[in-house]
Amino acid sequence: MKKRVICFGDSNTWGYNPANGSRYDENTRWPMVLQKLLGDAYQIIEEGQNGRTIANADPWEWGCKCGMDYIIPMVESQKPFDLLIIMLGSNDLKAKFHLPAGDIAGSLQNMLMKTKSFLHYQCGIQPKILIVSPPYIGDGLASSPFAPFFDTDTVIENSRQLAHWYELVAKQFDCEFMDAAAVCRAGEADSLHLTEEGHRKLAEGIYSKLREMEL
Repeated sequence: MKKRVICFGDSNTWGYNPANGSRYDENTRWPMVLQKLLGDAYQIIEEGQNGRTIANADPWEWGCKCGMDYIIPMVESQKPFDLLIIMLGSNDLKAKFHLPAGDIAGSLQNMLMKTKSFLHYQCGIQPKILIVSPPYIGDGLASSPFAPFFDTDTVIENSRQLAHWYELVAKQFDCEFMDAAAVCRAGEADSLHLTEEGHRKLAEGIYSKLREMEL
């Protein structure tokens, strides 16, 4: 029986192409590159959404971007599975939410409390969970088309602090942790989204992490 892996994230999991706003194809998106690296014994389930936050319902985005609202029905519909990979937080850094890195990690705490309890008591499964802190927002954000949505004076440093807090949360909830910024970085086109090379490097980094985890 194939091992099932859910990749739950935002536009960098969905595969947003910063060059033209389209979606990278299956040969490029990091979950599908990971699928090729893992082989036929695994099934990757893509659960990426542009603009998804951890716990903030964005009224400018029809109120449908809150990961906290979606994750419970999602895991129930996808059960059983062996691993849940969560890479979120970049959209929670937007100026409209006014959240420092520590508070974003607090939202992640709540997501894990809710999700792990539901999986254990309602679904009767205890899959492994890998928390991935997102790639840093790039230094060129001020010239990015997305610059108006962020406080460009503080967000770059704030994004760099997520990994520290996420690692603490991962340890608290007995989850695995990986810092995406250790293996890839946002492209220069908008300082937010991964290039094709970035997707490949992230997939390779997560593949190495899964081998270390002996999934």
